[in-house]
Amino acid sequence: RRGDASRLFVAGDSAGGNIALILAMRAGQHGGGATIRGGALLDPYFLGKYVDPTAQRAWGFICAGRYGMEHPYVNPMALPAASWRRLATSRVLMTVSDLDRLGPWQRAYVDALRGSGWPGEARLYVTPGEGHCYFLNNLESPKAAMHMATLAAFINRDT
Repeated sequence: RRGDASRLFVAGDSAGGNIALILAMRAGQHGGGATIRGGALLDPYFLGKYVDPTAQRAWGFICAGRYGMEHPYVNPMALPAASWRRLATSRVLMTVSDLDRLGPWQRAYVDALRGSGWPGEARLYVTPGEGHCYFLNNLESPKAAMHMATLAAFINRDT
């Protein structure tokens, strides 16, 4: 009664960014229901053939050992490009912290999404000199404020 289903967004940081992406992809595959206007993937926990044992242990903990390192939940590049074209959003914001070791996979996803035939807008926002999800630990910093302002402007944009 109080919500506006025409302004629905999905967003998440770190592993929550992965969840937001999978939710938007499933909505596009199954159709019907609410339309997702946009998605914000804030320093998502995207990996690929990552050999770092610490990242592998962290992913194993995040998903309770259910999914390997090449599963689309952690490696969206493993999804066929046809599924990207069914992404149920008209725009995606990807934030990347410049010192985040996950940055190469985050950037690669934006590039691949842009080249996939998906008709939406993929925006990349990079924060220099910061690590993974820095904005959660230093809410008062000017960079965190700019990150939040970018997210708010992305969500509140009319089109």
